[in-house]
Amino acid sequence: MPEERVAARYRRLFVRGSGADRIAYFSDAVFAIAMTLLVLDLRIPDGATSALAVVQAEWPSYLSFALSFVVIAWSWIGHHRRFKAIVAHDTGLIVINLGLLFVIVSIPFATSLLGEFSPELTSVVLYAACVMLIAVMELAEWLYLRRRRLLAPWVDGGVFLYVLWDILPVVIVFGGSIIVAFAAGGAVAMYCWFAMFVVSPVAGALVERRIDRARPGGSEAAEADAEAAERGL
Repeated sequence: MPEERVAARYRRLFVRGSGADRIAYFSDAVFAIAMTLLVLDLRIPDGATSALAVVQAEWPSYLSFALSFVVIAWSWIGHHRRFKAIVAHDTGLIVINLGLLFVIVSIPFATSLLGEFSPELTSVVLYAACVMLIAVMELAEWLYLRRRRLLAPWVDGGVFLYVLWDILPVVIVFGGSIIVAFAAGGAVAMYCWFAMFVVSPVAGALVERRIDRARPGGSEAAEADAEAAERGL
């Protein structure tokens, strides 16, 4: 029997492994740093004479800070939940996750531009592109986990699709706002971001209903799957 080649041994020993705790811990640190960096733009201008003047001058920066804090926090919540379902990792997952973290740490820069120059077209488009790319990387990671069979067995087709459609509205709304920005201006595009409050819950409700109806046994089978997942965790 021929001896296993060194490259094959390397891949077998190092490229793939069980669990993804170290990836999750590293990601948590990057998310926390990105959220902390957001606050660095909130400062009292030199020569300020009153609190009212500071609030009047800095409210766009604070508004963009609050928006970005929610964006990063929401992304971290989804990241935390998805990683609970990962039972193994490989190099591809690490690379995709690093791509996601790259976009996350770009958000403070895009936030600074938005707070300083909104509704200028460039600042609005760059910010929308960053948020959209976060969701794109999350989709790529989720699809990769499924394709490489790195997910726990209890992540069935219904749960997989439900998570997929939980991310897609961000791509649709912020990607669509880029088109709106070029067609109607940055201010109109920024108003489009509020569509998330409608598109996301409506899409979630419709997808949930469709998935449950498609399953043999309907909602009772879905409840049984949920209980099995909780036991598996």
